[in-house]
Amino acid sequence: MMTEKYPTWLTGHVKEWAQKRLSTVTLCSTTGNELLEVWYYGDLLTVKGEPQSYIVDGDAAPGLVAARDPESGEEFVIFDGGRHGYDNMFCDEYNPAELEDRPLKRYEIPASKLVLELGYSIDYEDEKEDFEPDEADTVELLNGERMLWEQVKRDGIDYIALYYVNEKGIQVQILDAELA
Repeated sequence: MMTEKYPTWLTGHVKEWAQKRLSTVTLCSTTGNELLEVWYYGDLLTVKGEPQSYIVDGDAAPGLVAARDPESGEEFVIFDGGRHGYDNMFCDEYNPAELEDRPLKRYEIPASKLVLELGYSIDYEDEKEDFEPDEADTVELLNGERMLWEQVKRDGIDYIALYYVNEKGIQVQILDAELA
């Protein structure tokens, strides 16, 4: 049986996990509520021929997408374009002050079921020695923090897509990010 594979920052917020073409999760609040609002920092990009806008990085700072449970008021981060994924862990550096000030706006859809697709095409085990793990099996990230190897393999995604399920039961994509 394959172990559920999704980033550690989503722990407590995954209702369902499935290995389809990509690792796919349905999100929920810690109370189990699946109908969540989408809040974001960044810009909206309109793609010709598509009715919805995509959430993309802002000019001043990388994008940030959060979910909010309208019943409990709980908020959690779905994706931080300045911290999450392979490039942010090992390639791209941001000024920490830029990542602090990213006020969220509500994405204009009703509270909806949210589905994430996660790409794991980097063969970490094959390249493990390149990451130079220490005796404690931690590796150094670009920002100087150390992370356990097992967490690197979960958090070092190379792709993420976010969908909401509309009133017709159709998944509509609102985030599409290559992370490696």
